[in-house]
Amino acid sequence: MCKTILVAEDDLTISGLIREIVERKGFKAVIAHNGAEAYEEFKKNKFDLLITDLKMPKIDGIDLIKMVREKDRVIPIVIITGYGSEKNLVLAKSFGVSKILMKPCSVLDISDALDYTLKPPE
Repeated sequence: MCKTILVAEDDLTISGLIREIVERKGFKAVIAHNGAEAYEEFKKNKFDLLITDLKMPKIDGIDLIKMVREKDRVIPIVIITGYGSEKNLVLAKSFGVSKILMKPCSVLDISDALDYTLKPPE
C-alpha cells in the first residue's frame, strides 16, 4: 500500500524538492501552498504523514498542527522550518511532532525523517 504524505509548504522550490524526495521513495505527495489549503486536503483525504512549514500564509504551521491533532492524535508530523523559535519548538513537541528539521536542511535529512516517521512498528 502506497503511503500518502501531505506537504504544507509555501515555498515552491522547497515543496518541489520535498515532492521529489517523497516520490523517489515510492510514496505519493500532496502539496498544499498554505495552511488553509493543507487543512482542507487533510479533511478530505487519509494521510500517513504531515510535513509542514511553520511560517505560511492563511494558517501557520502551529495552528495547522493544532487543527490536525484535534482530528487525528497519531498521524506523524515533521516540521521543516527556518523560523524555529524556542517557543514554537517547545509548542510543536507538546503536540507530538515526530521530527523538526531546520532550514536549510539536506535531501538526506528529509529522507531520514521520512524513514524515521514511516518505519513499520517493531
